[in-house]
Amino acid sequence: MQRPPLCQSALLLYGTDGCHLCEQAEAFLHAAGVTVECVDIADHEDLLDLYGTRIPVLRRSDTGQELAWPFDGVAISHFLARGKSMTRQTSCTYLLALALGVMASLALTEPATAAGLQISEQSVTGLGRAFAGGGLVNDDVSAAYYNPADLMLDQGNQVQMGMTFIGIGMKTNNAGSSVRLPGNLNAVLTRTGTVPVFVTTPAVGRADDGGTDSLVPNGFYATNLNDRMRFGLSITAPFAVSTNYGRNWVGRYHAVESELLTVDINPSLAYRINEHFSVGAGVSAQYAKARLTQALFNPLSAFVKDGYAEVEADGWGFGYNLGALYELDPNTRFSLSYRSRIKHSVEGERTISDYIASRNGVLPGKADVTLPDWVGLAAYRRLDERWAVMSSIRWTNWSLFDKLQTDFSDGTSSVTPENWQDSWAFSIGASYDYSPEWTFRAGYVYEQTPVPSAQYRTPRIPDNDRNAFALGFSYHPDRWLSVDFGYMYIAFKKAHTENTIDLIPTSPGLITDTLRLDYDGTGHLIGLQASYRF
Repeated sequence: MQRPPLCQSALLLYGTDGCHLCEQAEAFLHAAGVTVECVDIADHEDLLDLYGTRIPVLRRSDTGQELAWPFDGVAISHFLARGKSMTRQTSCTYLLALALGVMASLALTEPATAAGLQISEQSVTGLGRAFAGGGLVNDDVSAAYYNPADLMLDQGNQVQMGMTFIGIGMKTNNAGSSVRLPGNLNAVLTRTGTVPVFVTTPAVGRADDGGTDSLVPNGFYATNLNDRMRFGLSITAPFAVSTNYGRNWVGRYHAVESELLTVDINPSLAYRINEHFSVGAGVSAQYAKARLTQALFNPLSAFVKDGYAEVEADGWGFGYNLGALYELDPNTRFSLSYRSRIKHSVEGERTISDYIASRNGVLPGKADVTLPDWVGLAAYRRLDERWAVMSSIRWTNWSLFDKLQTDFSDGTSSVTPENWQDSWAFSIGASYDYSPEWTFRAGYVYEQTPVPSAQYRTPRIPDNDRNAFALGFSYHPDRWLSVDFGYMYIAFKKAHTENTIDLIPTSPGLITDTLRLDYDGTGHLIGLQASYRF
């Protein structure tokens, strides 16, 4: 962990090298503009005893107060303000820290729990009903993302911010991973014309689950432009992935770390044509950042000392979304929505270290990746003054993702076949208005994976079909404020990987690594959200 200059408040961040959560906390604080001194507890026996099972922990050296991870902009603001009078200047500082914290949270989004790379967790209210109905339900401001036409179901000014914790547990079992290589490898490499005599041996390394815990933030705003038109704004993370394995695990030549972050800024307009029909449209500016690492097989020190490769790249892409709303009567409505594909041309660098001397170093690289378009259909029906039911169907055009190719400035390329297929998601939900203050909801969703078979299921995205069950509630302490809570349990269908790669890409078939793993995964999602009308 690097140590930035110590700030006036003398904040200490206790952690240690190789701690993924510590790296997240340090990056969050840095993005929020909070300066800390990072302390590696491994260098201090007393600190190791105190914080060994608790890191990362933020500590104020002036008061001794501590704040454990995970924390957000609100928690940081309160933590910094403790023991100080709230003058006009400190009030402004508080608001600034809060705003920076929200933006930093958006910038650090990493997880993926929906099919493939797609994230459905754009609303905590929606989480409680398994996202059935999307924005058509009109119980929050998420229509600004799901379908801009649905904004016409409400009036006035609204702002909404939410955060969802995603904990993914992925148990892996080595089901016979193996390496096929010449038994006379040294002779093949050093004597021209030597005929390889192939043998198959068990792959070396331990199993590793690779699951991560992360936070997904979102923010929305909506306002009237006139009596027939509304404006909406959403800031979301529609695609992401995060898996993290140890450098000595059995699949290290396939993947070690995989991180994809997107931040989508989406202004939109909605227009009411008549009492039954409304339409909407918006544009998206989407930032994407990716980081991929893996071990490199070194034939000069086979299975003894690996090289290491890291690719980082980022860029912007642009797209649009469309929506239509039809209100059959005050209690029945339907909506159709479309979000366009977005092509990202990202540029960055590949860094190779601890490998063959002539290959070590940094090279510029670039990749073209198209994130898919999708179509959604939603229905809503209010049964009586308390009960309502809703449903959604979504089709995603994942067949666009046939390969992941990165081209480097030396003329070489890295190509991973994907051959994904289109996927569907089906959800149903219900809500119950217990009182003017309390609304309860529940839902179920089934999502297909776009991964076609075990051959194309890689440890970077060990995806499979899943069933998910959700519960949630809203509390309205007054007519202006709504506080929402949502919980979802995800049960992934058991999956198998049988993915083969060339360990020396320039000599296809000479040395191959076949990763055979059995996956058994579950997920827990917990969300908290606040919406305010003004």
